[in-house]
Amino acid sequence: MGTLDAPHPALLAALTALTAIVTLLRTWIRHRTAVRVEEEHTRRVRIAVEGSARGQRAEVVWACAELEAASWEGAVRRRLRPVERS
Repeated sequence: MGTLDAPHPALLAALTALTAIVTLLRTWIRHRTAVRVEEEHTRRVRIAVEGSARGQRAEVVWACAELEAASWEGAVRRRLRPVERS
């Protein structure tokens, strides 16, 4: 056996399967995190709108959107982490 021999086919299959599983897992975690963030945002807006008068609901939703945008200022949106304020 020389140093440039091809690796065993079972090893290549295992590494390929492992790579695919890791990719699927990371994609699933990213998706579930995005869904959870959206659910939390919707819950906060719903709570804010429930206590408002009918004519003020658009302003309340707008204010919630402004607060949400401010919490993400400077954050990397892909990682879904708000900025920690000190």
